[in-house]
Amino acid sequence: MLFFVMQLMARLVSRPFICHLDGTVFPSGLEPGHIVELNGEEGTGISQYLLHLLATAVLPASVSGVDVGGLSAEVLFIDTKCTFSMLRFVALLEQRLSDALNKSDDVDGPKKSMDAEAEDLVEAAVKQCLTRFFFVCCNCSSQLAVTLCSLESVLVAKPDIRLVLLDDISAFYHMDVFTNAESHFSLCISLLKKLVSTRQLVVIATRTHIDVAKTGFKRDASGEVKCSTDSKNTYLSAWYKLRTHQRTFAKTILQNVFSVTVASTNDDVAEVYFTVFESGIKFVSL
Repeated sequence: MLFFVMQLMARLVSRPFICHLDGTVFPSGLEPGHIVELNGEEGTGISQYLLHLLATAVLPASVSGVDVGGLSAEVLFIDTKCTFSMLRFVALLEQRLSDALNKSDDVDGPKKSMDAEAEDLVEAAVKQCLTRFFFVCCNCSSQLAVTLCSLESVLVAKPDIRLVLLDDISAFYHMDVFTNAESHFSLCISLLKKLVSTRQLVVIATRTHIDVAKTGFKRDASGEVKCSTDSKNTYLSAWYKLRTHQRTFAKTILQNVFSVTVASTNDDVAEVYFTVFESGIKFVSL
């Protein structure tokens, strides 16, 4: 019994500090049970920022004594838009590792041997990063519900997964409304709520602003398409109640510069800005 307790304590101590994922956008940190929404219009850098968080989470804290700034955390990424690019992700990991190693280059050392050594270090580190990355793609809300339902067994087998990234929580809105499948999305929210509570997860999900279908066409029970009018959209109401934090993304008047507005008045940050490069995002001051 004592051995089991000691094993449990060792595992808890060795878990990565997800709370330190991004001190700029989350100055108060992230705690188990937090469900964060990143919302905004299309083209406001939300998915790029989510990719930035993913890279930070799986990257190591250091490589060969060089600070990289990662967390060495295991992450589950759920893609509901089928837009995730593995090539882009690997390229981002390679670039961030290369940038960190290049900064530590000794100017007096042999440049060619240092470059060759750095390439080997980057390749090995990227392979390690990918072992901490778990990916699933869902094409409809019912598939998302099945995925969330099966996650309990996955998290038992992989107890070090403490961060779930979801892009995008509102992806199936129009499909569900048209096919009268709103109940599938409600089930997804219920399953997610249970997982966060029982497994002490941190969930960060994007939500693209959508045009609410107040008047449109829906299929009835027989499959016939009929005109319908909804006086009030309630599709996302359960999600709104579940989320604990939100950050709003927007374009600025400057090209390739985006803003993140913190909704909570208790946070120290009101608005921050960032740009998107091939090597990832970079926070800037205006």
